Parts: sequence; C-alpha cells; structure tokens
Amino acid sequence: MVTTRSQNKTHEPNSGEKRSHSEATTTTQAQEPETKQKKTESHNSTEANGNEGDESVSNSKIRQLISQYGELPLSQTDLSDPDKPTPDTVLALLLNAILSSSRISHALAAKTVDLVIKVGYHKLDVLKKSSWEERTEVLTEGGYTHYREKTATMMGDLAQLVEDKYEGDLNTILKLTSEDPTKIRAELKNIKGLGDVGINIFFDTAQHIWTCLAPFIDPRSLKTAKAIGIGDDVHTLWTKVSEDPEQMCRLAVALTKLRLDGKEKEFKD
Repeated sequence: MVTTRSQNKTHEPNSGEKRSHSEATTTTQAQEPETKQKKTESHNSTEANGNEGDESVSNSKIRQLISQYGELPLSQTDLSDPDKPTPDTVLALLLNAILSSSRISHALAAKTVDLVIKVGYHKLDVLKKSSWEERTEVLTEGGYTHYREKTATMMGDLAQLVEDKYEGDLNTILKLTSEDPTKIRAELKNIKGLGDVGINIFFDTAQHIWTCLAPFIDPRSLKTAKAIGIGDDVHTLWTKVSEDPEQMCRLAVALTKLRLDGKEKEFKD
C-alpha cells in the first residue's frame, strides 16, 4: 500500500524522504507458523499473480527482477508474519541483520538465521529464557563457528536491551526517534554487534514494515543496480516502483541476491 508523502522531512544518506508509518507499532497476534512448503507455494503464487505483471512498477527490467528474486525478507523461514510490524518480525529482521553482517558466507548466514527463527529466538520470551550454551549450539549447527561465542553473548544482551529499553518491542524505536531515519540509525548503533553494514541490511529488509525507512537500497547493491543498467539513484528507482515501500523492499532484496549470487549477467543488456 502506498502512503502519502510527508513534507519537510529529514534525510538519511542513501534513503529518501521520510514515509508515514501508519499503525507500525500496532502489533498483530502471531499465528501458528506455516510449513515452509506452504509458504513457498503462497510466495510463488503471489509472485506469479502480483509482481510479474504489477503495473505499479514502470520499468520492465525492474519488474522482471522483482518477479524473479524479490521475495519478502524471511518469507522462506518459519516467521509467521514477514509482512507485518509485529515485535517478532522486527526482532527477526534485526537478528538477520546482525548475523548477515558478519564475515561469513551468505549461505551459512542464511542457514543460521533460518535455525534461529526455527527455535524461536525471534520471540523475546524464548530468547530471554535461552542459555548461552543453547544459543551457541544453534549457531554452531548453522555453521556460525567463528563467531558463535561472541554472537551468543550479543544475542543475550540484545534480549535484555529490548526488554529494558524498548519495553519488549523494537517498534518503540520509532516513537523514540519520531520515525526519523537518521535518528533510527543512531539508535541502532547502540546495539552490540550491529555496525553500519548491519544497519544497511536492516534498512533494506525492514522498509516495507517501517515505511519511514523507504526508499533505501544498500550502497553495495546500488553498484549492482548501476551495473545492470537501472541506475544507482535511489529516488529515481523509488519513482519506478510507484513509491511503494513493499516494492522498494523487494527490489532491494533482489539486488542483494544478484550481488551475492553473482547473477548480474542475467540482467545486463
């Protein structure tokens, strides 16, 4: 859903004008997780019926890119509501940003994120009750061996921070920062294990539920966008997806996949 553009907004480097975040902090009750097979079927159906022929995306190459690779973040995991700003979803996206920003292959990072969500660490009460040894075991199973001890500690610290500072819900950050992307970035820097790379990943993957972050594309992915001929101007790309935060998020995800998997040649003229 496209929201109306607010006036006189502050700017975040590589992001556009601040978006209205209607009901972002209104949480929905989590449903029982679907199986991955059902999620895949649902996702494929959405892609076939939505993005490929989505007239809101004016550029045919961007439309094709989103159709092939622009799935919603974490939609292939056991996360119940990847398209809603529930406390679980936001925490899952933050854990994804932390785990994906380490110097580890993206395949292992993705496997670890999948396991972390499978055991329920995106649910604050589950993460709080987990022991350091249990978290280390999950990280090891995912292949996160080089950083498992430090990361297990950071995950425990994160649970405490979310409970103490953000009232158990990371959506509280939006209230504390008045939905200003620059202030959100500064606030996120207070989280151990989350540097600029991780924050860029979070902005990329959370802009469909925290719409004030849109438009945003990771600077590394902007180079990919330029290489495949769609340009590296965030605002121009924003207009080509009809200023729709969800489509911008899907585009950001697709560009990241192209970059990480070396698939740029598929879209070069």
